[in-house]
Parts: sequence; C-alpha cells; structure tokens
Amino acid sequence: MSPAGNNSMMDAVVFEFSLPRLAVSKLRGMVSPSGYWKPGGAVNLKQVPVPSLPGDDWVLVKTAYCGICGSDMMELTLAGAADNPLRSFISFPQIMGHEPAGVIERVGPKVSRVKTGDRVAISPWLCCKPRGIHPECPRCQAGDYTHCKNFQRGRLPAGMHLGVATGFGGFAPFFAAHESQCFMLPEDVKLEAAVFADPFAVAFHSILLLEPAADDLVLVFGLGVIGLATVMLLKNVFQVKRVAAVGKYPFQQELAKKLGAERVFKSRGSELVEEIAAFTDAEIYTPDKGSVWLMHGVDSVIDSIGSAETLEAGMRLLRTQGRLVFTGVSVPKRCENTPHYFKELSVIGSNSFATESFQGRRAHAIEFFLEFAAAKTIDPVLLLTHRFPLKDYQKAFDTLAGKTGSGAIKVAFDFTK
Repeated sequence: MSPAGNNSMMDAVVFEFSLPRLAVSKLRGMVSPSGYWKPGGAVNLKQVPVPSLPGDDWVLVKTAYCGICGSDMMELTLAGAADNPLRSFISFPQIMGHEPAGVIERVGPKVSRVKTGDRVAISPWLCCKPRGIHPECPRCQAGDYTHCKNFQRGRLPAGMHLGVATGFGGFAPFFAAHESQCFMLPEDVKLEAAVFADPFAVAFHSILLLEPAADDLVLVFGLGVIGLATVMLLKNVFQVKRVAAVGKYPFQQELAKKLGAERVFKSRGSELVEEIAAFTDAEIYTPDKGSVWLMHGVDSVIDSIGSAETLEAGMRLLRTQGRLVFTGVSVPKRCENTPHYFKELSVIGSNSFATESFQGRRAHAIEFFLEFAAAKTIDPVLLLTHRFPLKDYQKAFDTLAGKTGSGAIKVAFDFTK
C-alpha cells in the first residue's frame, strides 16, 4: 500500500473517549476480556486519513511492525485511574501504538537526518522538536525528552508520545514522525528487532538508574517484555553476575532462566519472602500482624509491574540501604511502606528513556540499543512470539489477554505481508 495523495485513507486501530462507548466496553469486558475490544466499544478499526506532515522537518513512515505494549492493554481494559495526572498529556481520539518500526516513505524538504527508503526505529516522544518549539525547553536541551515542559503546546495536539496524541500512532500502515524521532537501523539489525527499541530502552534507562555493581544480587519483578529485556541487559550488557526474577507464567520463568537468571520465583506475599530468605540466607522477621520481612535480603530490585503489591514486596525483600527502581505503572492502592524509611531504602521511579550516559559516552538510548543488537550482545527477536495483520486486531489483543494459553510475550502488528 502506498499513499495516493492528501485524500488517501487507511485503516487504523482507534481509541475514542466517549462515555457511551466506554460503558459498552466496560460491560462487555466484565463478561470476557475480549469484550473490551469488540466493535462498537471504545476501540475500533476505522478509516482515517493517511497522515500529512505537520512540518518540513517531518517524515511519513510506512509501518513494518508495531508492538503492543502492556500500557496499551491497560488502556484497552480500562485499567487506569480516573485521577491519573498524566491525563493532562493525552488527547482523543487516538490512533494507538507507540512501538513502531518501518521504512521512510516520504520526507519533508528540510529533513536531513534520514532519506526515503531508510529503515528506522522510532522514539515515540513528542517533545519540543516535533512540536516546532524554539528554543527548546531546558529539559529537552539537556536531552531529557521525557520531561519536556511542552507536551500541551506547539503545532501538535496534547500528548506525550505516539499513541496518546490525536492523529499520531503506530497501529496503522503509515504514521508521521519528526526526523529527530527516527534512528536508522544498522545493516544487520532486522525491522523485527527495531520493534523492541522502546521496551529495551526503557529497561536500559532503569538499570542505569539502579547503578548495579557486578557482584550485586538484582531481583527483577515481572517477566513481561520489559522484565525479560532487563534480565537480558543485566547479564549481557551490564555484566551483573547474579540476577534473580519473579514471574507469573511458566513460559516466562523458563525463558528468564535461559537468559541467565540464576533463580526464578513464582510465589507471592509471605511465601515469596520466605523463599528469598532461604535463597539469600537472610533472617526473617515476623511482626505480630502482617507479612514477614527481611533486613538483609537482595541488593537491589527492578520492578517492571509497579503495583502496590510488588512495591511493598520489593521493600520487604531489599537489604538495608538497598535500591528499588520501578518502571511499571498500576492503579494506586495502599501498601505498607515502613521498610522504606526504616531500612533507608532508595525507591526511584523510572520514566521511559532519553539521552543516556554509559561507559563514558552520551547518546540516545535507542542508539545504544541498536549498537547492542548489531553486535549481537542482545537478541531481542527472541521475545517476539506472535504477529498479526492489523485486521486481526481483536485476535492480537485476545492473545495478550490470554497469556496462559497463548504463551505470548511480545505481540506485534505485521504490515509486511
């Protein structure tokens, strides 16, 4: 498919914030997860215009693949909190999808970074440069694009990144991107691998915040794509000798072991604390009420789930003055955070990625990812378990919602056939 002109139309998976549609999705979803994405609800396959270029420094990308993120599934299943402050930085209706990779189809007259035919990975962030804001805000000038002060301003609709700003998203055969968002693939890196630019860069950023020593015992909570990417990077890039993990599904646990995890746990609550106490030879402390905890457990934790349950577990499992970095976002609930102050823990939120410092060099996280992939230090395609054409979007979402039966890790839309 090629865009025939300014009036060309294309199919896209679109999420609409409409109270009647949301109500339909919610009622259907209470019966079965597949009800959330049946036609007539909040998400549908719709005909939309092929994107025009918002500026002369923009490009049109022909999508090859677009990954489905866990955050996409949270939106589809209406699992967010109504008072989430990030609602300030989104707009509707949305073409979903922020993990695309593709080939440059057309370039604006002022584009110099890429050319037609280039294969590219995409940084989804819609910060100052894409918005045409000059001078850039102090955060963007420093390369900290995820904390741009202008997500509501400029020539674009409100939105932090692709998939949450009206008209800009990867669940479609074409999408528009600013040239600064495009990163050319090395010759030996496949487009399938480029789908993982975003999740691996997220994991990379979180490990840099953690600052693990080679001899630390690092515990990874959650073995979805970001959790497994974290295990892969800890072992193969950061050379951490001891990595353990907590995962829900047997297929995730087996893959984590193959990627180098020394031990994988599946328990929850007090049983998990007891198992890790035995693993680390740590003393268990038992209060009169509530769950058990440790003073001298694992050295550090990366939590790719970020729920109240996992955050509390991480704080109970850490050694005194240990560090916990969380990349996941879940609906807030109460957790017992006394160990946070008592053990003097560092608990750090990790927001996506941007320009990073690694081994004495500063570069965009996606540049580092592509170098690791080209050198075969990591093999992200191992995590790509399912591909679907866009027309089968309901099957794709069913596959991710039903991991027990499907064994899904990364599910992507495939536009190459």
